Amino acid sequence: MNVPMSVSLVITTYNAQAFIMRAVSSALEQTHAPLEIIIVDDCSTDGTPDLLGRVARAHDCIRVLSTPYNGGPSVARNVGLGAARGDWIAFLDADDAFAPDRLEVLMARAAAGDCDAVADDLAYYDAMAGQVTGRAMGEGQVPRTPISLRDYIAHNRSGGDGFDWGLLKPVFRREFMLAHGIRYDPVVRHGEDFLLMIAFLMAGGRFFLVDHATYLYTQRQGSVSGRASGMSRTVIAYRDMHDTALALARDPRIRDNPELVALLHQRAAGLQRLDDSYFVSVALRSGAVGAIFRRIMRRPAFLPAMIRQVAAALRRRLCHS
Repeated sequence: MNVPMSVSLVITTYNAQAFIMRAVSSALEQTHAPLEIIIVDDCSTDGTPDLLGRVARAHDCIRVLSTPYNGGPSVARNVGLGAARGDWIAFLDADDAFAPDRLEVLMARAAAGDCDAVADDLAYYDAMAGQVTGRAMGEGQVPRTPISLRDYIAHNRSGGDGFDWGLLKPVFRREFMLAHGIRYDPVVRHGEDFLLMIAFLMAGGRFFLVDHATYLYTQRQGSVSGRASGMSRTVIAYRDMHDTALALARDPRIRDNPELVALLHQRAAGLQRLDDSYFVSVALRSGAVGAIFRRIMRRPAFLPAMIRQVAAALRRRLCHS
């Protein structure tokens, strides 16, 4: 008789008192019950620690841990990784949730024995409307073949080049992670999942996707409600991720592969476009026109992006007038 594979489910949280119970409830409701639910609090300053303490007392499977300092998601997830005891490790962000059968679906694929990580498509969730609004890749669009390093980087180009696979939430075989010393980079607060997967794939990790969407990914801005969720605690930092992509292109393990270097430069360019767009949006809302001109002076290539952003803003204003 086959023994079901055990899963340690790690939830990381920071100042999430208003919404953490949605994530925790979804973990408790799994049809493939996790061996343990490890909640790592990253030095919250609201009522999150007290709430988590009450939850842990009510459920024997829940362990609450804390980071030694507010280090961001990488540090918090490493604490969870180090404490996990299951055969597999799943990660869940405090503002997201699992569909009830997520672990069942992923463990059914993992049972084939040919993978070290498995992930599914994302189901976009509009928190203000309280509903799933669609899938990231879409039914029938999820590749069934093993995901190579080249495949993964090619789907992380950002800036309008399709869905960014860096948002996927794989479940990892713990033995593989331990054997290869794979951890989140503790100094990285943005794009940390992308870097972890790069390390995983460069270590020879076997990664597969399944054609299901059971990770409920909360949109910053709901596509149905048009309202901000108010749940994300992650600061937008496209520039940091841009710099990381260029640094990765210089990595001795990658720099001699022209195709991978080119793909990473494409990722950096896409992130630069996102950074430009976000900068203009913030500057226009705050009336900081001078900041826009200063950026143009420092980097003339920014001018076309600024013109497109201003034109789009004017079109929206005319449509609503």
